[in-house]
Amino acid sequence: MFRENSSAREQLEELEAVLGFDYDDQDWGIVNADASRTSEFVLFFEQNYNEHWSPGTVGEFVDLVLESASNAVRADPDYPVGCIDRFVTMAAPLAPQSIEYWTSRDWPVTPHLRALGY
Repeated sequence: MFRENSSAREQLEELEAVLGFDYDDQDWGIVNADASRTSEFVLFFEQNYNEHWSPGTVGEFVDLVLESASNAVRADPDYPVGCIDRFVTMAAPLAPQSIEYWTSRDWPVTPHLRALGY
């Protein structure tokens, strides 16, 4: 998806254009989270991730997906949070510090992440 050696900022700007977001240089994933688009974000990553994604971009995308899923669980405790499983499995080795952040606190998705072994 991204050209080789593009910066995280360039990558986030490209993602914004594709996903219809506004740029935010702090907490990009949190600011752009959308519970109704959680599955869409997971599918987008699965279809578009390649080795040119910077670790920072992957980390922000982890925040985007997990905050979106958390918002979905807040709105509906029966939300099928398992829709994030494939994404977490792909992203965990790419952005382990981001997954660790989400499992170190008590967010709505934290129990599910811990049940997955994170």
